[in-house]
Amino acid sequence: MSKYNENIYDSSLWITATPTPAAERLPFYAAESGHFIAYTGYSVSRESHESFLLIYTVKGRGRLRYDGNETEVTPSRAIVIDCRKPHMYEITSDEWEFYWIHFNGIGAAPMDSIYASYGLRAAEIGDTATFERLIKRIMNCMRVNDVISSMQISADIHRLFLVINRAAAEASYAEHHREYTAEIDIVTDFIKDNYSENITINDMLDRVHMSRYHFIRVFKRIMGTTPYSYLTSYRINMSKRMLRLTDKSIAEIAEDCGFLDTSNFITHFKKHVGVKPMKYRKDLM
Repeated sequence: MSKYNENIYDSSLWITATPTPAAERLPFYAAESGHFIAYTGYSVSRESHESFLLIYTVKGRGRLRYDGNETEVTPSRAIVIDCRKPHMYEITSDEWEFYWIHFNGIGAAPMDSIYASYGLRAAEIGDTATFERLIKRIMNCMRVNDVISSMQISADIHRLFLVINRAAAEASYAEHHREYTAEIDIVTDFIKDNYSENITINDMLDRVHMSRYHFIRVFKRIMGTTPYSYLTSYRINMSKRMLRLTDKSIAEIAEDCGFLDTSNFITHFKKHVGVKPMKYRKDLM
C-alpha cells in the first residue's frame, strides 16, 4: 500500500522514461527522476516499489524512515535506499528542495549492498556542483532515451554511487575505525613482507591488540574482505607477476607464494583468475 501527499510547487520537475531493452542490459538505468520543491505536508509512504531511490537535498530538510531506521536528509547530503523494503520520507521544514532518481539495473543491488554496509546514513557530498551536474545530465538524457543517452545515464549513476559510497565509507571510518587504521596497516605490511610463509590469523593478531572476532570484523570493514582472503589475493597477485616475469615452475611459484602445495595453488589461482596458472602464462606469450 502506498500513500502520497505530493505537496510540490508548480516549478518542480518530474521526468519519466520507459527503459528500452538495451538500457535494461546496462548496469544502471533510470525510470523516473525529479527536482522537487516541496512544502508543508509533503510525504511519500510505500510498502514496496520495484526500484532503488537516490535523494539529494539542496535546501531545507526531510526525514527518512527505512528498514526500521530513521535519519534526517539535510542540504548537501545524498542517500540511497532499496525501495523494495518499506520506506517513508517527508518534509520537516517549511520547504524542502531535492533531486531524486528512481533507478535499477544489474549493478544496482551490488552497489547498494556496499553502501548499505555502512548503515543508514546520508552521505555528505563535498563537490556539490559536480554532483548536481551529474544528476541534471541524467535527467536531460532521460528526455532523449536513445542508446547513447542510456549509456551516459548508466555511467553517471555509477559515478554518483562512487561519490556516495566514498563519502559514506570515509564517514564510517572516521566514526568507528580511524583508531584502527594503523593496526590494519601493520597487518597488511606484515602480509606483504611475509606472504611466502605459513601465515595464520594468530600471527596477525600477535601484531595488534584486538580480539580475533573484533580484528576480523574491523579488517573486513576497512579492507572490504577478510584477512585470509586478503592474504590469498595478495599471494595470487604475486604469483601472476612470477608467471609473467620468471621461468620458475608452477611448483616453485606455489612454494614461493606460500601455498601449501602445487594442487592448492592451482585450485586457488583458477578460482580467482578463471584459468589455471599454465594457461595464464601461455596466454601472455
